[in-house]
Amino acid sequence: MKYELSQHAKDVISNREIDIKWIDDVLSQPTKKDIVNDREVHFFKSIVDASNKCLKVVVNPINEKIITAYFDRNMRKKGCKWKLNMTIKQILFM
Repeated sequence: MKYELSQHAKDVISNREIDIKWIDDVLSQPTKKDIVNDREVHFFKSIVDASNKCLKVVVNPINEKIITAYFDRNMRKKGCKWKLNMTIKQILFM
């Protein structure tokens, strides 16, 4: 997946010491994906090299820009996984 980093994303990735490889990993193999609306999609994945913290990457799919990225404490508590109410069909076709 090819996405451009917004200036905000560049700043927070640097400030939060998030490795760009982790972002690539989250976008290519997310363990959870939430489509908020047509301009905002959230990707999640636990990062082993960051003590299994749950990395959230927010993307605008229309202009293919990464808006922001951060370790989501709330999702870590939930296991950084798919929602239980999703069907197998929804998971397979994401």
